[in-house]
Amino acid sequence: MRFSPLPRLVKYFLASILVISLVFPLPFAIVLPGPATDVLGPVVKIPTRFTDKVPAPSGKLMLTTVSVSTPDAQVFGLEVLLRWMQADGVVVPRSVIYEPNVDVKEVKKAGLAEMDGSQNNAIVAAFNYLNANEPALAPFLRSGALNSRQVKFDIPNTGGPSGGLIFALGIIEKLDSSQLVNGRLIAGTGTINKKGEVGPIGGIEDKLIGAKRAGATLFLAPIDNCIDITRVPNGLQVVAVSTLAQAVTLLKMPVQALAKLPPLSGCSN
Repeated sequence: MRFSPLPRLVKYFLASILVISLVFPLPFAIVLPGPATDVLGPVVKIPTRFTDKVPAPSGKLMLTTVSVSTPDAQVFGLEVLLRWMQADGVVVPRSVIYEPNVDVKEVKKAGLAEMDGSQNNAIVAAFNYLNANEPALAPFLRSGALNSRQVKFDIPNTGGPSGGLIFALGIIEKLDSSQLVNGRLIAGTGTINKKGEVGPIGGIEDKLIGAKRAGATLFLAPIDNCIDITRVPNGLQVVAVSTLAQAVTLLKMPVQALAKLPPLSGCSN
């Protein structure tokens, strides 16, 4: 079968479309793996008169993030092509993430409010767990000598509710004598409510990539995100959890037993 060559006018038209897409902004948003931040450092701050009662944490417990272009960011075809070639991010229509004519300041304000909410929930959930499982600490919690106002967070330029699980684990690690992290490099994500229930988040696979890049070998994921995980980076073990207590129990498992789990475990499918 023979094919006729495209008319010259059609070729010019297609070439012009390509040039326009490379030099003029397109209505897309880009989602990339963001940095992973260790919450066992200065991110979670608790009075030393309580943290000094237990061994200092070792290893890292990392909060994973995604980087999303802002509503007013100019995304060009060349960048879209680069993301496709490097396969390190997702390009979606801007309308998938943002409402039409959304205000950038309002988006940032909402993200910070969600972060504050997740931190408050994390404190309550962590204190509830410690009150029930850490006898030496329970009297201070019940008397109010240790209270939520004494827990501070320092993590600038980050918003959203997805750090709840890791914030709660960070509080427990700094106050519990069990030493959950125990020298390992652990990352994770997940919303949390005051009952300690872990909820789903967006951008789970980008967060897996970010965790792997940060050197993590174990990743805690919300069980409701199992359906969204299609690929686990080599060398990273992902375990899905539904509650804070389940996550703590998992971290207390012997390393040898944990190593026997499949790369993606805890999912019903």
